[in-house]
Amino acid sequence: MKRLTVAGAVVAAALCLGVLPAARASAPSFFSGCAGPSDRPALVVGRVGCQELPSPALGGTTAFSYYVPPACSPATGRRCPVLYLLHGWGGDYTSELGTADHPSAWVAGLSSGPTMDPHTVTDPWDYSDPSKWTPRAGLGLILVAPDGRTVPGGYGPGPGIEGFWDDWNPRYAVGGDAPRYRTPPPRFATDVVGELIPYVDRHFPTGSGRQWRALVGTSLGGYGSYEIGLLHPDLFSSLGSVSGILNILLAPAAQPVGGAPVGVQPPVPLGYHRVPGPIAAVPGQVGQQDAENINAATLALGDPVADQDYYRGNTPLDLAINAAAFGGGRQVTVLRGFSNDAVPRRPADFSSPGGYLVAQGFESLVLDANVEFQAALAQLGIHDHYELHPGIHNDAYWNPWVRGQLEAQYASLRHWDGGGSPPGAPDTFSYRSISRSFAVWGWAFNVERPNTEFLEIDRARCSGLTLRGTGRVVFTVPTSCATGVHGSRTVTVDLGPSMPTDAPAGAGATPVYGRTVTVVLRPLR
Repeated sequence: MKRLTVAGAVVAAALCLGVLPAARASAPSFFSGCAGPSDRPALVVGRVGCQELPSPALGGTTAFSYYVPPACSPATGRRCPVLYLLHGWGGDYTSELGTADHPSAWVAGLSSGPTMDPHTVTDPWDYSDPSKWTPRAGLGLILVAPDGRTVPGGYGPGPGIEGFWDDWNPRYAVGGDAPRYRTPPPRFATDVVGELIPYVDRHFPTGSGRQWRALVGTSLGGYGSYEIGLLHPDLFSSLGSVSGILNILLAPAAQPVGGAPVGVQPPVPLGYHRVPGPIAAVPGQVGQQDAENINAATLALGDPVADQDYYRGNTPLDLAINAAAFGGGRQVTVLRGFSNDAVPRRPADFSSPGGYLVAQGFESLVLDANVEFQAALAQLGIHDHYELHPGIHNDAYWNPWVRGQLEAQYASLRHWDGGGSPPGAPDTFSYRSISRSFAVWGWAFNVERPNTEFLEIDRARCSGLTLRGTGRVVFTVPTSCATGVHGSRTVTVDLGPSMPTDAPAGAGATPVYGRTVTVVLRPLR
């Protein structure tokens, strides 16, 4: 695969993305047709609906579209699983599900599919029109598709800017060391996991817990689905990506295998220094929506060199190890995705030269990232189902495979009649995060260190775990384990002094960084 420099790759991706159409909505019609915020929403059944939702994480009101199939109507008393769908670059709350008058292939795929299995034909793109699909067995699956843009009057430099499905880097928000806009940072991942999911659990006919949830995204949404899902593997049984950019940094990432050896670190604490990021324009000043969206990447994640640690802490390629969770010998996070080979097949692909160049160029970047992700999973001993399909970056090449994706996600979830095959909880897991405070699989971790870098947890189980990184780590073992150290479930581990800067050039992802400590947990008396 062709390798680019970090800066060059980011610029190349920006240039490709920059010509994608994205129209800024005016505030009065920002969520046109959506029901207003409500603690008692009147759900629409059998057609696409839309609901506004207050979002403290975004600093205003956002919205999501949804589809509740008739088989899951509240009137039936049934509980159905939910598939959350994240849209791609330039999209909004209508991109994945469409509208009541024009539902998308995802909606159609719940009850129909192509007349031919796309695996068995040489021209699957000819079967992409949902209006020509034939009936299939209905899937009792609720679809929910959030909006991934900054909102009017909310956080960020202005409304309608691409959110990247990330919690934005706080250093560029008000109160940060290099503020570029006058509000707190918008937090899109927090909006999904901390606001949207609880709202759906309360008001929709679904069960609560990871066995009832899957997360899938298209293009930039595919990045978001694996980013959010791998940071929160205890919230979703199944993750999917459709031509997702799984390495948004477009630079190789080191993957630890078999535990981490003792690394190198300062012998004593040193003063901490932030590397300045050469951020230039600010969204809202450049006057073009696509350019604002491109520049927003430098606010959401930061500078690809100075803030590389923040990029890596939110990049699926660097988070691949978080799928290494196993219970009873079974991997408990189902991964299923596909991307295309970046080769055009239809004459219609060339009808718009600009559109073709973007769709072909971006799918080429996506292909490289997916191949890297597959290699990382294999190195870590993690299984996934990945398919390489023909075509470039658009619906004509994605739609034929939507029904199969829905069937696979549905099979890994709990069904209203007790069916389905959702994985259980893990008895051992590995995980890495740049957060200083986080919880996963019932364990809670707090890290005291000045810089941003990975804390890596290797083979955590009730009898022990291995930690790698720097700083002072305090963790609490789940009550169900009934284990700890010196009679306490709360354990403190000193990993030693941190580096004087954020982990440079992804060093925090390598097995030679920081100190490695193995903790043996014993039954509590």
